[in-house]
Amino acid sequence: MDRLCHIYRILPILVMLLATGLISMIQCKSKPYEMVSPTTGNVKIAVDENLKDIIAQEKEIFESIYKYAKVDLLILPENTLINNLYSDSIHGAFLTRNLTTEELDFFKQKQQYPRPVHFATGALAFVVSNQYPDTAYTYETLVSFLSDPSKGKKFIIENNKSGIATQVLKIIGKDSLPKNIYAKLSKKEIYDYIHQDLNSIGIIDYSDISDSDLPSTKELYLNNNLLAISRPKDSVQHGYIRPYQYNLKDKLYPFTRDLYYVNTSGLNDVSAGFIAFVAGEIGQKIILKSGLLPKYQSERWVEFKSYSKPIIEK
Repeated sequence: MDRLCHIYRILPILVMLLATGLISMIQCKSKPYEMVSPTTGNVKIAVDENLKDIIAQEKEIFESIYKYAKVDLLILPENTLINNLYSDSIHGAFLTRNLTTEELDFFKQKQQYPRPVHFATGALAFVVSNQYPDTAYTYETLVSFLSDPSKGKKFIIENNKSGIATQVLKIIGKDSLPKNIYAKLSKKEIYDYIHQDLNSIGIIDYSDISDSDLPSTKELYLNNNLLAISRPKDSVQHGYIRPYQYNLKDKLYPFTRDLYYVNTSGLNDVSAGFIAFVAGEIGQKIILKSGLLPKYQSERWVEFKSYSKPIIEK
């Protein structure tokens, strides 16, 4: 009898716990996007405009595998992207370079410790019309063309606030772009210009033309040439080199650049899951297929078997 009374006393508590558990299960099942984990929830990530195509491919496959993860890509030029990281309006970004010492110091003063992840290697590419008279330059000649307008060469980039502009300034050692470097609003305008002015050279990110299987890339190569550049004189020479994938591995091409993802939040949310995907086996295969150089490559096992063919005597 005492046992029965005890059961009746705890019965309301059991019912309440059961109801709470059912409600929680229903809420989790009906609102998966409200859960925060590496594979569930929403996140906004900034992307350098030079990398938008390859990161968009990664996003498409990531979201097709993880149905409850949503990645919103914010496409920005590098200068604007860095300013947004400074202001905390975004907490994750794909860049065409690592953070500088000054940028890292800025975050440390705010008690933030960014975690850069090197996920691939790309390059600057120099494109010209197929009517352009030259197909190769030494490194020193090209740098002199970039830095000295009196040499008579014009260079066209997509945006003067882009990562390409930043790297060109680093190459020529100046604080502002010379008068012979022009910025256009789109890559189409770059290609149109180099066909109108046969004394001009376009500077683009190699990822724009690295996937040779794309019809758009094949069409571009029909009408344009990719310049081959030698290494600096004080380096081991390998002839004139184009930024093909096999030349990026040992940085034989002189204008290679490492690609990074930077996270300033430290949260274990969808941004952490997305970069783990990009740096993981599937994401790295996407980069490999695109013609860029992935940071990590899965092992390939090749098995050789030998056997003796029986001799049949007649």
